[in-house]
Amino acid sequence: MKKSNVAIVGCGIFGAMTAIRLAESGLKVTIYDSSQMGLQGASLNNQNRLHLGFHYPRDDETAAQCIKGFEAFKSEFPECILDNFENAYFIASKGSLTSPEEYLKFCERLKLNFKIIDPKKFDPLVQNVDLGILCDEVVYDSKILETIISKKFKTLGIIPKFNSEITNISKMNAAYSLEVNGNNNEVFDAVINCTYANLNQLNSQVGSKVKELQYEYTMVPIVDWSRPPVGITVMDGPFMTVLPFGKSGDFLLYHVDHTVIDRSICTEMPREWKRSETSPARHGNKQAIFQNILHSFEEFVPSVISSHLKGFLQTTRVVLPNKEKTDARPSIINEIDKGFLSVFTAKIDHCMWVSKEISLRINNYLGY
Repeated sequence: MKKSNVAIVGCGIFGAMTAIRLAESGLKVTIYDSSQMGLQGASLNNQNRLHLGFHYPRDDETAAQCIKGFEAFKSEFPECILDNFENAYFIASKGSLTSPEEYLKFCERLKLNFKIIDPKKFDPLVQNVDLGILCDEVVYDSKILETIISKKFKTLGIIPKFNSEITNISKMNAAYSLEVNGNNNEVFDAVINCTYANLNQLNSQVGSKVKELQYEYTMVPIVDWSRPPVGITVMDGPFMTVLPFGKSGDFLLYHVDHTVIDRSICTEMPREWKRSETSPARHGNKQAIFQNILHSFEEFVPSVISSHLKGFLQTTRVVLPNKEKTDARPSIINEIDKGFLSVFTAKIDHCMWVSKEISLRINNYLGY
């Protein structure tokens, strides 16, 4: 049987894992990305946390999707995992949308493993909280992960084409023609859209009616905090997180309000966000953003004030709009047309079950 050609657009972790699963099933895979290398967008520029569901007490579906992929990700990429540190969640004494009692019921309902701790005895000091738990969540090192992915591509014969923007997609009978960088056309039997921030732009080219999404431009400070690795997340509302930045020895600071410096609900990401010279970061005062985040940390983890800014992770995050009540962050696979799948992606560890399901669907469609 002639080996079918499959194109994946977007080489973040979801596109990369989908390419790996399809190649393992015997298909010929080409993956495109407009960056110079893979995993340079949201896969890098986030908190680098592998979720077990603890972050989503108001949406069981998102939590369950995290649980579904967590162990599989750790097993697939053990070299990039940092797990030898205490990782704790706390419920704020004031302003939390989830009470300590509700949070514990949520953890028990989803059968999460946790240990209740005394916040006053935690190192570093965490204050103004009513509940603390230790959990088994870990972080991944995105740079090590990119190296592992590249090796898997070579082993499996996956063809990565970087610096390649898909400028148009059109259907030709049962195949798809992809216009690359405005000129070259390449034909494939199936296409998977894993472009994340450009999801709607490509889907609309094959006749899909697109819905509005919430685009958020984020700036996550990278800091030098002279202490061993530790994870602290204060829940549940406009609060904060500090986590190790992979295996670098540095930390990432995140605040629900101050890390997002601009947002827009529309069908496509604002054009000016695509270029560094016109992005929201160009107009933002980096020191002011950092100081606002530090000031917010002072209420809960005062010792973070001693950290020093080293830089920022910057990217566009995409979430479903008007989900403030539940904070839902599900991953969703849509069939836009026969042989054309689109993936609305969320938490990193979701990529394990998403890529497996896409592989099954594509192989069924192609008759393998």
